[in-house]
Amino acid sequence: MAETTGIGLRAGFQREAIVTAPTWPAVSAAALTALLPLLDFQPNDGIEKSGYATVASGLGLAGFDVIHAMPTATPALKATYQGLEAFWACTMGHMAKRIGAIVFPEVLATGVYRHLFEQDTDLGTTAGWTLGDGFQLGTELLLGQRKVRRGTFAVDMQMSVWEWLSSMIQAATLQAEPGGVTLTVELASHSLNRTSVVNTSVTIGKLLPSTAPGILFSDLAFRLAPYSAGTPLGSGDVQRCTSWTLRLENNLEASPGPRTATAPEEYARAPANTLRVTVTFVDPRHTADTWQTRWGLNTILMADAKFTSERLVAAGQPYRLNVYLPSCQVTNAQLNVAGAQLPSDTVQLVGILPAAAAAGMPTMSRLGSCAIEVVSGLATHPLL
Repeated sequence: MAETTGIGLRAGFQREAIVTAPTWPAVSAAALTALLPLLDFQPNDGIEKSGYATVASGLGLAGFDVIHAMPTATPALKATYQGLEAFWACTMGHMAKRIGAIVFPEVLATGVYRHLFEQDTDLGTTAGWTLGDGFQLGTELLLGQRKVRRGTFAVDMQMSVWEWLSSMIQAATLQAEPGGVTLTVELASHSLNRTSVVNTSVTIGKLLPSTAPGILFSDLAFRLAPYSAGTPLGSGDVQRCTSWTLRLENNLEASPGPRTATAPEEYARAPANTLRVTVTFVDPRHTADTWQTRWGLNTILMADAKFTSERLVAAGQPYRLNVYLPSCQVTNAQLNVAGAQLPSDTVQLVGILPAAAAAGMPTMSRLGSCAIEVVSGLATHPLL
């Protein structure tokens, strides 16, 4: 399926309206304002049925009842440096308005803005923003304003528009390989509508395709070393790799709604689970038992992956996407043997909560196992 270019399938994601009371689902769908660089997507209406029989029906089934409906959609996108900020914000859950003297989005130069996305323990609207989240009441935040990390996802199927209401991000996978870099997002939604009056073929047809620069595998510099609160990562810590994958899992679940028992209640993280952060990379040559040793010794590491574009937002300011793991451990180190060739290593890292801030990592409003930094031309806060 071709990347969205204004013809064929066209899709978009728009965060839904902020509320001052717990609200599920959104009162109405959000109108799309931009197209996504769609490569492919998998729709699922999420309907489950159960057959039933009666005494009069004899050996056959008398009919079926809908017992559950939890629509999902999984769009695969060309990874870009700008235009995906809403996905990063809704996946991670938090972006402070201010950390110390820094106001976000931070202005780095005229038309250049830095966003810093952090983990949040609660993705639902049951909890409101607090002063501890880096907001000022009255000027930046209304009293009782709720966190909204959900949006409307809609796809123009040419014959009709399929619209997933109140979609929350179950998981997101950023995969970087020499053949390209993609972002695959797994959405869990309240309901699926095919007769939308908000997003129609006419309204979607007026939107322009994404022109943001794509992320290239050659843009990546991946570094890791034993965790340190005093010594930052340096040039000697660059790790070679032939593929690199980041997977963020929110572990969402929802119980049936209180009235129909088919539409789900607002999604929340499963009990005792938080955002699971996994990085998997392939070291092309096994020249030492480094990874097997670190796996066996349970060595605590720190890592960052920095994608830097050759294209500039403004003079001296390139587009950037940075992933930070202040603390992580090896959970698998698989030796890959291929005949007489030198073996390679497939290594999996899982982020853990650091005991203290890792040296050289950006200052965050809270300690977490992951942070994502985006430098682009987007001037607005994606959660406000």
